[in-house]
Amino acid sequence: MVSLIQNIYTVVPLFCSKRAAVLLKLIFAVFIVFLQLAAGPVQALENEKMSETRIKLSFNNQEAVIRMTDNPATRQFLAMLPAEFDFRDFHGQEKITDFPKPVDLSDVSGGMIGTKGKLFIYAPWGNMGIFYRDFSRRPDSNLIELGNVESGLENLSSQKNDFTARIEIME
Repeated sequence: MVSLIQNIYTVVPLFCSKRAAVLLKLIFAVFIVFLQLAAGPVQALENEKMSETRIKLSFNNQEAVIRMTDNPATRQFLAMLPAEFDFRDFHGQEKITDFPKPVDLSDVSGGMIGTKGKLFIYAPWGNMGIFYRDFSRRPDSNLIELGNVESGLENLSSQKNDFTARIEIME
């Protein structure tokens, strides 16, 4: 990236006036700063580590396995397990449910991209969901990642009605 910037700064004055070159360099610098700021939530998300902890959702004689992300919200959720959760479909792209008790989100950063297979908390409502279809290509600061479905996503997406799932930590 640094060599690209140096090359542009070297080449720009060859093709335009000094005043135009200064203006182009300024515009380019502002653009680079903007890109860095826009990428911040994604980089924060990528820095979160996947843990070795997996949970199993059991429902209607089917299963889904989710590998958990290591963050404070995930640890609070895991402390609630085993438990049963009532899921319902939301907008034909996710299954959502409520926590048995609120999850403290004060030490958790959002910025997840809503892609198929993500287990998440929607911060404004304080509920949990699993995307079975892609939701967005941009980071959403209201989404807090809890994990990723490793298997059984098709089982979740095939549930046409509300359902109850038992969620437990896999040993």
